[in-house]
Amino acid sequence: MRAVDLKIPALQDLKIPRLQDLKVPGLQNIKVPSLSKIAAGLRKVLVAVWVVVALIAIAFVGWTLIHDYNEDREVAIFAGHVAASEADLSLIHEKISAHMQSRNTSIAEADAYTQEFAAIAEYGRAVTAYHRQVISADSLPKEYAGVQSAYIRALDNLNRAFSLWSSAATAYDLKEYTVADRNLAEADQAWREYIVAVMDYNRELRAAEGAGRVPPA
Repeated sequence: MRAVDLKIPALQDLKIPRLQDLKVPGLQNIKVPSLSKIAAGLRKVLVAVWVVVALIAIAFVGWTLIHDYNEDREVAIFAGHVAASEADLSLIHEKISAHMQSRNTSIAEADAYTQEFAAIAEYGRAVTAYHRQVISADSLPKEYAGVQSAYIRALDNLNRAFSLWSSAATAYDLKEYTVADRNLAEADQAWREYIVAVMDYNRELRAAEGAGRVPPA
């Protein structure tokens, strides 16, 4: 086997192309943007970003204002319903007080007294049931959940007291005195529970007002 003679050209025979002689296709068509154009484009991007941030901030503030307005409106509606309930209950209280202060001197007057008491109790039961339905349907901020719950409980207890008073009056009219006395005792208990619920309502209302939301007068 013959050896192959490799001819390595001398270093001086190598021709290294000059940089300016290099020809890259399309290189002469590449346009490098100036620094001023780059800065202008960057400013546009930053402006667009700030516009987006500002719009988000405005939307958030707007949502917060609307949310607070809706909550304040809910509290105002609830306060109006409670005021209407208290006004009606005050009238019933006046009727009961006037009835309790009346005197009867005959059996006929006693029967009329019992019937009138039963009518007042039935009216009170209907009024408390109506206001209970209205107030339980109110939508309120979470700070007022305890306020609403306590007032509904007060109305429930008062409604039960009126129902028991009505039943006691009916039992007296039927000469069922044992039943009447038992109903009166249970009515007194329901009345005491009503007073406790009213105290709970006042305490919860103060706590809600302390949280920053005060229902309009």
